[in-house]
Amino acid sequence: MAGDTRDYYLGLDIGNTKTLYALADRSGTIVQILYDIGASHEMLGQEGARDAITKGIRKVTEAAGISLDMIRFIYYGAAGADTEDDFRLLREVYRSITPQTPFDFENDGFIALKSGTIDGVGMLITSGTSNTNFAMNAEGKIKRIGGLSFHTGDTLGAANTAIFACRAAIRGADGREEPTILSRLLPEALGYTEVEDIQNVFLTPENIQKVVEAFFRAGKLGDGKALEITWMLVKEVLHIVQEFHHALFASQQRFKLVLEGSVFKQRYQPFTNMLELALHQRYDAEIIVPEWDPVVGALFHAFEKGGIKLTGELAGRITSSYIKKRVEA
Repeated sequence: MAGDTRDYYLGLDIGNTKTLYALADRSGTIVQILYDIGASHEMLGQEGARDAITKGIRKVTEAAGISLDMIRFIYYGAAGADTEDDFRLLREVYRSITPQTPFDFENDGFIALKSGTIDGVGMLITSGTSNTNFAMNAEGKIKRIGGLSFHTGDTLGAANTAIFACRAAIRGADGREEPTILSRLLPEALGYTEVEDIQNVFLTPENIQKVVEAFFRAGKLGDGKALEITWMLVKEVLHIVQEFHHALFASQQRFKLVLEGSVFKQRYQPFTNMLELALHQRYDAEIIVPEWDPVVGALFHAFEKGGIKLTGELAGRITSSYIKKRVEA
């Protein structure tokens, strides 16, 4: 690499199970992507998070053939950045990792919203490993709803969807609710012969994926119970949108709704159809399901914080080169 100038920008999406790093040059071309271990302070503690991120950044720079002092700005999207105590701790952690490199950070929902809207104005609802709901208006006012856990009110998220599907399969089989083909599809997906065996299943990420995929199949086949659960999930999205809209946007104001996470990205048609129909009867909304990962939003922030204007052309170059690089990775 020619020259020892700070011509690179680094974005991180830090999660509990994985961390994604994306490095771009000044033109907006992605030069390196790294999928690495989860580096959340909630899972690893302060020292563990520092060690994991330090190693991850080293892997990225070495693979790209650059030195750390060639990075102009680093932006972190951090799972678990929820309270003032979290922000104090994380600022200390990130400062100690790269004391000479400017950085900033926010909750990982913030970068996901940015990745889908570019300017960060709109609403984000995530249904992936967990559920994050985040919104910001043009005046910079921010609101967050839920995103903590099932027992504190969350409904969305792959794990919760799997729980609802398992409950329906068991209850449909023992007569507490109407029959459903989930009682057959779920045991088959998990490698069992009897629906009762579901009670012995530990909902690991792999099993959650199997259950959710079986749930999608049931809905596509027109199973009433699967569609009932689907409508429940759609109503949850509508409730969140309603509260965000009431708090942050004018009554007739158009807004962008970013749907992020593995559940949404599978574009389960019954859910998509129900949501689009219900949403467009109430609001002037643009639904966005990004083809790229939320770490792109961290890069958008890194460029802006590093003094580069984020034009539509630059954002397009970042996203297109990211998709291309992800295929190579």
